Amino acid sequence: MNGWDKGIFYVGSYGEKSDATIHACTMEKTTGKLHIIQRFTNVENASFLAIHPDGKRLYAAKEIGESGGQPGGEVAAISIEVETGLLKDITSVASTIGQHPCYVSVNQEGTGLYAANYTGGNITLLPLTEDGELQNAASLMQHEGEPGPVVDRQGAPHAHCVVPIPGTPFVSAVDLGIDAVVTYRYDKEAGILANHHITKLQGGTGPRHIAFHPKLAVAYVTNELASSVTLLHLDKDAGLLTEGATYSTIPTEYTDYNDSADIHVSSDGKFLYSSNRGHNSIAVFAIDGQSGTLTSIQHIGCGGEQPRNFGLTPEGDYVLVANQKTGNIVVFRRDRESGTISETGFTLELNAPVSICFANNSH
Repeated sequence: MNGWDKGIFYVGSYGEKSDATIHACTMEKTTGKLHIIQRFTNVENASFLAIHPDGKRLYAAKEIGESGGQPGGEVAAISIEVETGLLKDITSVASTIGQHPCYVSVNQEGTGLYAANYTGGNITLLPLTEDGELQNAASLMQHEGEPGPVVDRQGAPHAHCVVPIPGTPFVSAVDLGIDAVVTYRYDKEAGILANHHITKLQGGTGPRHIAFHPKLAVAYVTNELASSVTLLHLDKDAGLLTEGATYSTIPTEYTDYNDSADIHVSSDGKFLYSSNRGHNSIAVFAIDGQSGTLTSIQHIGCGGEQPRNFGLTPEGDYVLVANQKTGNIVVFRRDRESGTISETGFTLELNAPVSICFANNSH
């Protein structure tokens, strides 16, 4: 057994180069108890993590504004000792050209890594070698459009997420600054991105992350500034997303500050989860199996403050919530039938956790 078979996952955190900003951890699957098995340094502000399809490389966004004296953040590739899940060495580093990358993802073929640069307001494609090493940027796609009406947060484009649309050559980037989902076509032969389509969302919502349904032709965007989730209808062949209904992620009686952060759909496609910072909760929705519409079924306290990121374990039995401000990861048990979650009593303390990435299963 190796990888997630052994309960291995990785946590990215903000911090200096000298700090342990990436932790390799394990989960006891019968109880949900967590353990740190390694503290990894030399990656400043490891704000988002992704793993290569072959499980041999972990990629970490270095959310910085300058690298090598030039504007732009970086991505680091780190080799994984497959049998143990431990991180070995930083094997390659590449500039994202855009400033402050806050999200990275790898395409299905393992040939390219996408980075969303928040301050840069752009998307970078970094080609990968057969061994998963990073190469210099092949595409830098600058977002353009009218800024949203929330002046202090939407003064310019702010790319916050970039995800391949499963089973298609398309890639969708979510931009908080211009209230839009920008879709590109990945040219496999040329190894570059091309402009394709822009889906404008309601002004001032501040879209942040996107999750695609595993079975239905729909996707969901969590809106940071509006504390809501928007349903998007997907035409896979055409690579088009169309705005549908929007649902609040906070209870109607809650009137204090909140912004939404992360979003995930269960692997069976029956439930959606979104995190709230301020209300400090996880919102749970049931998904209609025909239309993809949502029904709110639970709000539960996240056991800390500022749940920036969280993850559903691959089998779907647990939800791990990374609370940035209180420096803890809280373990919730998930009922697969009802979709609701409940506290296990287990937590793991580490500084400013902001990204959770599960190891692959057996390779």
